Amino acid sequence: MPIEGVIDLGLAPFVKRVLEDATETRAAAVILQIDTFGGRVDAAVQIRDALLTAKVHTVAFVNKRAISAGALIGLAAQTLVVSTGSTIGAAAPLETGAPGAEAKPASEKTTSYVRKEFRATAEARKLPLLLAEAMVDADVIVPGVVEKGKLLTLTTEEAVKHRVVDFHADTIEALLNRLSLRDAKLNSRHQTGQSISSAF
Repeated sequence: MPIEGVIDLGLAPFVKRVLEDATETRAAAVILQIDTFGGRVDAAVQIRDALLTAKVHTVAFVNKRAISAGALIGLAAQTLVVSTGSTIGAAAPLETGAPGAEAKPASEKTTSYVRKEFRATAEARKLPLLLAEAMVDADVIVPGVVEKGKLLTLTTEEAVKHRVVDFHADTIEALLNRLSLRDAKLNSRHQTGQSISSAF
């Protein structure tokens, strides 16, 4: 299931439907292929909640970037995987005004809320808590990783080194091999409602 482009409120119910369908059909896993610069916080939180309560194994495959809202979705999956040359993080919330107006940093209230959403997600998935918070709040310091005043964004090697991700893979095939699912039948789902089946 691709998570790409701008994350909006239309994506959340789509993800929920896919997770429900996968549970009903007893799928081995749902793979979210992530390549996004982010989008709406409320949409990302709804997707995060669905992932944390999913009854099917969820895998986030960051194939190039999981920025902002995309990072929260990635952290919420049971297994988090990154491809070569990928990045994850930079999730400081922004507030937009009138159309065409420049986005501004969100209030402390909003930043605090989003920071704790990241922390709670990291707690649920047993990931490094401060690293998750540092993706949102530039005041969070992690010695040797990120200094005060800088938002945390991790490269593939950094994410593996600091145990934010489970492992590195460059293809779906490699990912399936690591999960002992090399013979799995793949069913691709797209937000248009189209379904495409193929097998490995």
